Amino acid sequence: MKKWKQFGISCVAALFAMSTTAFAQVQFSSNESSFETFEEASVNGPEAMAAELGGNYISDPCLEEYPEGTTYIYRSAARWSATSAGYRSNTVLQVYTDEKFESKDEAQAYLESLGLVDIIEEAKGSIILVNPIGESFSKEDARAYYLMQTATCNLGGTVTEGEEKFTCAEGAYYGGLTYRYVIGIGDGATFINNYIAPTFDDVTRVAGMILIDGKMDRIHDVAGVVPVYMVNPSETALAKYQEANDTNRHGYVKDVDIYFSQEMEQQKVMVKNTEQVDLAAEINYGYYNLLIKNMRLPVVLSGLHTYSQEYTDHNWNAAPYSLSERNAFFDYTTDDGLVIEEFTGMDTFKDYNIKEGTIGLFGREARTGAYIDTWYEVVPEEVKDGTAPEHSVPMWLALHGGGDDPLQFLDEMGFMTLAGEERFAMIAPIHGEMFTVGFDVLPAVVEYFLDKYPSLDPSRVYVTGYSMGGGATLHAINGNAKYFAAACPNAAAIFNTDDEIVNTDDLDLPILFTTATYDFCGFGGISGHAAVPNPDDPYDPEHINTSYQNRINDYLTLNGIENITYDFETYPMSGFRADEYTETFLNNEYMSRTWYLYNDQDVPMVGLNITDYLPHGLYQQFGKICWDYAKHFSRNQETGEVVYNPYVK
Repeated sequence: MKKWKQFGISCVAALFAMSTTAFAQVQFSSNESSFETFEEASVNGPEAMAAELGGNYISDPCLEEYPEGTTYIYRSAARWSATSAGYRSNTVLQVYTDEKFESKDEAQAYLESLGLVDIIEEAKGSIILVNPIGESFSKEDARAYYLMQTATCNLGGTVTEGEEKFTCAEGAYYGGLTYRYVIGIGDGATFINNYIAPTFDDVTRVAGMILIDGKMDRIHDVAGVVPVYMVNPSETALAKYQEANDTNRHGYVKDVDIYFSQEMEQQKVMVKNTEQVDLAAEINYGYYNLLIKNMRLPVVLSGLHTYSQEYTDHNWNAAPYSLSERNAFFDYTTDDGLVIEEFTGMDTFKDYNIKEGTIGLFGREARTGAYIDTWYEVVPEEVKDGTAPEHSVPMWLALHGGGDDPLQFLDEMGFMTLAGEERFAMIAPIHGEMFTVGFDVLPAVVEYFLDKYPSLDPSRVYVTGYSMGGGATLHAINGNAKYFAAACPNAAAIFNTDDEIVNTDDLDLPILFTTATYDFCGFGGISGHAAVPNPDDPYDPEHINTSYQNRINDYLTLNGIENITYDFETYPMSGFRADEYTETFLNNEYMSRTWYLYNDQDVPMVGLNITDYLPHGLYQQFGKICWDYAKHFSRNQETGEVVYNPYVK
């Protein structure tokens, strides 16, 4: 077994590459395209990440036993940077083929002939090209697959050697999490069918497959739902994937048959039979017509189904990942007409800066003079070109969580998909120390956005965020509630003191709090300014914590509704009997429960949503929960009154 070289630098650079006065992050790496053997990448990766990000890096120890001479790594230029969670969005294409290569140049030419280099340069990410260890793929290759999966999903994972701590390099160097796809060709497809698809931990981390000319032994079953495009499959392989995806409907487009689940749209098997296989054409078709429409999110309790396996201490070792719909964007546009723009180094909000002596998140002193200078605007094309009628399009102020990237947050919360379907606009600032900037900046961000695009409807402005962004959602309301028709703080890190007055100028405000039973924000108390358990308010899966209890009562008071005296023995989880209660099974995975409290006009002004078993983390269904609540509300721009329309679809 080989020990790969370790790299470090004497001065550890900051995780977030900020200017001295603003919150700008480096969204993309400065790397050029590269093609390496696995062995070269294992040496070059730690060195490159130490130079780019600072700190000590090491090749993931799990790869010490990875077989040499089998694998090549292609990295696109300008990968998503590890300065935020944006690197979860790097596409990873794992390609398994029994075609042998005499040299690295031959291997690269093979990828180019398949069109995969062009695909990954557009997508941003990496290709992992794998040959069998022996003459054909076997169980030894399945072990290698597990090791590669472990390392490339281990984003931000660390190891300690002696007294030194190292970050594993592969996650940042050529890994990815949300957009992981597998391509099997010939014996490579048979390998996927017989070894990877039957393994629950493997197949449920893959967002989609392309399998060309593969066979499958009858003894095997596909262990989980996975979308797949199959070219010339064996009858057994086709039947097994249909069964796993619970396909109950059939259709076709030209020469491609489509088997799908009417109830679960992502569960799909696409099949083509042809005498002449054009590999590049089939990969292109499968990628753009199936793979990019799906993504995976790690949302189960870490290690829940993998405690008996090795490397359970690695990050994101949390199969199954949730299969979700993806609204992919390339060149900052989506197929359904969303236009995405990035603004960096802006001084628009320079006057809303951090004052000297301000104590920020986690008890650290905030940087005097810092302000928001980077944000993303996601706008339907009809808003961008001015063809949408004036004041006709709703908008969201969307606030990411600590360490998250704004676009990754929008995608993994489901807002990118919803914006395309529902035609609303979003503005998502980077707000690394938002709790210290002051309440007035977020309403100013909204006002800027409304002034810029006349098509936006000032009566239908909504605000949402997750974790730190959930707390920032409350700050936005406190800054000036008149801008917002409804709010949805998700898993809100509530750093407000109990005696803080909600500043809304006596305006009502519809609000829906969301949390989950393994979410430390909602069910475990947070101590002071640190996201750590509070011994005075310990985690209890049977009821929400005191921070959530207090905030719900604050907004009941605000909306003229009687406060709650909580009784968790009679009413587990919520602590109260609501005026309305609903249960929904999300994505065929988790039970979600919602309690609504009405005002004297029977309008659901305060809500609580709890999803079973989810830990603290983004989940695509949360966006829909927020939208399905908020869309019913608008605010009269003359009187300031909230208007409720229960008939909005």
